[in-house]
Amino acid sequence: MSNSIFRQNKNKNFHFLWGSFLISTLGDWMYRLALPIIILRKTGSAYHAATAFGVSFVPWIFFSLIGGVIADNCSKRKTLIIGNMLAAVFSCFVLLSLSTEHIDFSLMYLAIFLLASIDPLIHPSFQSIIPEIISRDDYAKSNALIQTIDNMLTILGPLLGGSIVALVNGLNALWFDVISFIISASILYCLPSDRRVNKNKISLTIFKKDILDGLVYSIHQKVILSGSLMFFVTNFALNMFEANYIFYMTKELGYPLIDATVSLSLGGIGALAAGPISTHIIKRFPAGFILSLSTFSAGISTLLLLINTSYLYIGIVLGLVSFFGTINVITYFTLRQRTVPYEKLGRVVAITRMLSYASIPIGSWFGGVLLNNGISMFWVILIAGLLRAAAGVCAGVSPLGREK
Repeated sequence: MSNSIFRQNKNKNFHFLWGSFLISTLGDWMYRLALPIIILRKTGSAYHAATAFGVSFVPWIFFSLIGGVIADNCSKRKTLIIGNMLAAVFSCFVLLSLSTEHIDFSLMYLAIFLLASIDPLIHPSFQSIIPEIISRDDYAKSNALIQTIDNMLTILGPLLGGSIVALVNGLNALWFDVISFIISASILYCLPSDRRVNKNKISLTIFKKDILDGLVYSIHQKVILSGSLMFFVTNFALNMFEANYIFYMTKELGYPLIDATVSLSLGGIGALAAGPISTHIIKRFPAGFILSLSTFSAGISTLLLLINTSYLYIGIVLGLVSFFGTINVITYFTLRQRTVPYEKLGRVVAITRMLSYASIPIGSWFGGVLLNNGISMFWVILIAGLLRAAAGVCAGVSPLGREK
């Protein structure tokens, strides 16, 4: 009976965690849609729209390790609450920077950078708190549920967000992002206090030692490291296209915003289907095999975008790409949580995320530069698809592919 009550309490705590994730992700969709639309309407520049997208991932390079040390030494609950409140403040700063008739790009990029800095600081706490509030046997199921929420919003977010942006304009839509962070922080307050918090204050000595310890562990764990390198290439390829999606659909293909969001929503259906399927696949096949095959399949699926430019067709292909991509993410998160010791998990999450995200601003910028210099989206998609498929092949022959 006591074990049953204990498990019920853990499930209740997890509901608070995914509830806060649901609210903040919905607000994030408003932000992701509104930002490029505001920039494109005010400047008409694909370069600045893509660069703004890329800048939002730069903080992962600088602050991921700090977030990892915080996760392994401080209260994860408090970290998540404070992070969401700071995100609400910085969201207001972004809103202010975009409110002027002529955008001050230095101010805008600073505001975007500050807001984006919160995620790498709190993401290790979010990932590493899951083993604390969920039983080991439920890791795959919990990761699948988190991804399913994210994927449901990939379907509903563009439709809801696009409609709100169209009705109230981009700037007013950003207020939803501010409010979402406040609500998310309130929900996280319901989580229990951490029981396994390191009571030592984080000094410079501890900070250096923890980072070095995490780096050494991550480098020597060849399977985990190979997975991060695979995601490095995958994220570069993916964001060459994703950062320029709104420009491609509305400017190059000439679709109205609603068609672009419908296409994006169709893409989320594949990701949604991948959530429950992945829990069964992970039980039956080695993680390395799943990761390499899904990465290769996502790359080949990307190349299908070259065949037809109908917005419905694009949505179907995006669904196929996101199906394989979601299986990829759930499998890697589960593998990492099962193999990395709890006391090192925050830092390993931070290091692997930092490495895999380092290519996102580069890929976003590179795609924007190509388009800004007259190169068509055909070549951007071709390069992205081939790179992602090649990453899958390389992963298959790496230590990751041999993981049992």
